[in-house]
Amino acid sequence: MVDSMLLERGKELAQAEQALRATEAGDGSMMVVMGPPGVGKSALLRSIADAAAPHARVLRAGGTLVEQNFTFGIAQQLFEPLVAGVPEARWTACFGGAASLVREMFSDGSWYIGSYRSLAQESILLGLNSLIVNLSKDETLLIVVDDLQWVDVPSLRWLSYLAKRLGSARVLVAGAFSEECAASDHMLLREITASAARSLYPMPLSVDGVRRSVSEEFGEPCDLGFATACHEVSGGNPALLVAMLRGLRTAGVHPVASQAGELHTMSQPFLLDRRMFCLSIQPPMVRDLAQAMVVFGDLAEPELVSELAGLDSIDYKSATQTLDRLGLLARGRLPRLVHQSLRHGIESAMSVSTRTLMHRRAATLLHVAGHSAQQVADQLLLVTSGYEPWEIDTLRAAAGAALEHGSAREAVRYLRHTLLHSPPDSEVRGQRLVDLAAAERGFDLASSVTHIAQAVPMLTSATERAAAALWIPPSLGAVNPSLGALVQDAACWFHGLGPAYDRSELGLRLEARARYLRMQDAAELGAAFDRLAGFGADVPISTGAGRELLAVLAYAAAVSGGSTAGETSALAARILEREPRHTGYAYTALPLLVPALVLADAAAPAAQWLDVVRDQAQHQGLDGVTALVNAQRSMILRASGQPAQAKSAAMSVVDNSDPAWPEATTLSIWTLALIALDTRDVELGERVIGLSPESGDLRVVVAHRMVRGMLDAVRGDLPAALDRFLDSGKQLSRCGWTNPALYPWRVWAAAISHRLGRTQAAAALADEEHAIARSWGAPAAYGRALRLRGVITPGEEGVDLLRRAADTLRLSGDRIELSGTLMALGGRLGSTDADEFVSEGRRIAEECGVSWAEDSESYGPALRLVALERGELTKTEEAVVAFVLQGWTNQQIADSFGVTRRAVEKSLTSTYRKLRVGGRAALVEELSADK
Repeated sequence: MVDSMLLERGKELAQAEQALRATEAGDGSMMVVMGPPGVGKSALLRSIADAAAPHARVLRAGGTLVEQNFTFGIAQQLFEPLVAGVPEARWTACFGGAASLVREMFSDGSWYIGSYRSLAQESILLGLNSLIVNLSKDETLLIVVDDLQWVDVPSLRWLSYLAKRLGSARVLVAGAFSEECAASDHMLLREITASAARSLYPMPLSVDGVRRSVSEEFGEPCDLGFATACHEVSGGNPALLVAMLRGLRTAGVHPVASQAGELHTMSQPFLLDRRMFCLSIQPPMVRDLAQAMVVFGDLAEPELVSELAGLDSIDYKSATQTLDRLGLLARGRLPRLVHQSLRHGIESAMSVSTRTLMHRRAATLLHVAGHSAQQVADQLLLVTSGYEPWEIDTLRAAAGAALEHGSAREAVRYLRHTLLHSPPDSEVRGQRLVDLAAAERGFDLASSVTHIAQAVPMLTSATERAAAALWIPPSLGAVNPSLGALVQDAACWFHGLGPAYDRSELGLRLEARARYLRMQDAAELGAAFDRLAGFGADVPISTGAGRELLAVLAYAAAVSGGSTAGETSALAARILEREPRHTGYAYTALPLLVPALVLADAAAPAAQWLDVVRDQAQHQGLDGVTALVNAQRSMILRASGQPAQAKSAAMSVVDNSDPAWPEATTLSIWTLALIALDTRDVELGERVIGLSPESGDLRVVVAHRMVRGMLDAVRGDLPAALDRFLDSGKQLSRCGWTNPALYPWRVWAAAISHRLGRTQAAAALADEEHAIARSWGAPAAYGRALRLRGVITPGEEGVDLLRRAADTLRLSGDRIELSGTLMALGGRLGSTDADEFVSEGRRIAEECGVSWAEDSESYGPALRLVALERGELTKTEEAVVAFVLQGWTNQQIADSFGVTRRAVEKSLTSTYRKLRVGGRAALVEELSADK
């Protein structure tokens, strides 16, 4: 097998053979081998020595970086094995003449370190030269010295002295050195080179040489395309080529043309060690320049890099040329290292203190040069010691810029570093925690709230504490007592500043949050209604803070029935008209508007408003906001007679519930509970009970209890079911939640009482439901109350009540409630008119994607959800659905079709509407289940 390091070295070996023959004839000389690292100089020296061994005595030595300061180290390597064990007669002959001057440097046949100190330099050089001549009288000497660039200076001086005095001696000195390396003394190396009779310059391998080397390494023929790619990557450098080929062979690559295209990328890790070695032996200015390039990365402009490396223009140009000759630079206008692996290798080799100093210096240079705050801050992120004030300001400015561009995660990286160097428990730290929490809120709400809780006690100003507390979403404060208390305390501190502060933006928002937290207090609901009534016509709707307070008051009035559905819907509609459609609403009390509108049977305007917000949330990757919007849309879907879509939307939320977004889960449970009651669905009911978290939220508690009551009723335990529904009513009443639109507990209790033969109790419940629903005025709630009375009232009076219920429900958005009433009316008439009502009821049910069970014994017939049908989808929609089921993202689908992501989103929106599902997760769940 041919040594790859000696391929295409016939010319150099021939010149070495000529030099050896001349030496044997008494014509001694100096021969040097020069070239870049890895070109095969050492291999060439070994080959020359092996060829000379049968005819000459070979003395070997080599310079090393660690022994550069070892005086006459090379002389010791050469002479110590030569004189060891020499017979006395031979010893005397060796040190005859001028060689006797250095005899003291040898003791008992060994090199005696330190003896040279008593001799003059000229005497040492003359003596060692004479010793070499004496030794060569009886035999030819080949002195091989590798890595001359690292030989100690005294030895270099001796070799330079010797090279000029070999004319009549049978001595050949063969030395090698790398031109691109740090040297002990460049002047002496030039003198040696100038004195050399022969200078060998091994060239990089040709493509044919590389091809032959590849074949030898892999043991199989090499395609020309593969060899060409190897030549381009290695530059024909034998050492780099060998390192690369061994790695590729181990990785299972074969030398075929089809793999040539991937060769550059695949080879880079295998070249790292060799490249790092080449760099390590360079002069300091070359290594410093490489480190500066790593530190600046893509900002490695010549002026910045040279300044960081401490190089003037001449040294910078020289160091850059050296890196380029070594193959460590990529092509391009700006200086860049050849590959990321080399950048990582250089960075790993730098000490922590060096990296810190260089990144800090780089930050300063970028700052002075006028680069952006983010570019400066990226350098400061890699500084591990304390920051200067201007550096903290830069990090905060970079965070602000990142937030403006929608890069919250980048902003958080900057702000977290400002915390690392802020005094513990200080007001400054508290302020920085607030900044961090504000940036985190969009993608890590749990951490954001934790940081606010840590920050507030550190703030000394009541205004700052109040402003910080507003970063806590009220829904989290409602389920977390400690967070709720923090908000309440902040509100108290702020309101203590005086009435003028209460009327400020901050004061109104704090009032809204405080009232939100007391929503299950009956007394608070009454006070909220009084507060709303106190505004009269002059409601504070022109400001965001005023609208947030009005949303809380409107919801309080809705759940308590303190106002009418018309008043609530009118106020909520005005708020939505003024409120920007923005994802920020999700972190305030404004989400209460949607359930208030649902209770008022007027949620249609909110659906369009929410669609815009959901698009924003999905575009920004705000999963929590998207979940909340989907939960609210599920409420609207159910209230508008679309239970299948509502169920899918709600299930997609609870299946991916996030503890940081409890309101999304609560609203979904509320919706699913009502659907379970409407459909008498035991499986869904049990799922709701299993989903219900341990929460003090009244909506969850009552949903849980009513679903259990439904399950009792379906299983035939009517007394237990009645107790659960009556208890649900008591719980709602204790908290002042008397609006019948919230939960139909009286409807169920009256129906069950009627089945148990307790007709008076059933009538009383029905009359109470009727009176409160009529006072509230929402068509859905009032129509349902009329239907209840009609079902339990016999004769023409009952039929008349059912007719009135149908007329009322025609004004409602709840088409299913109308369908059920028409079915009940048709069943009571028993005449030709019955078919008309039953047919209309069934048609409406079919349009809503439901059917009615015929065997229900509870209040009215039970719903049955119709399975999804995909026949209405277009071919494009079917194709998009297929990709969604494979897990593709919208962007991947868009790229596949060659359209915009917006086009894919529109197609999916149409699909959701046709299939009556609440979103991507619900679509995947439903269609996967159908397979």
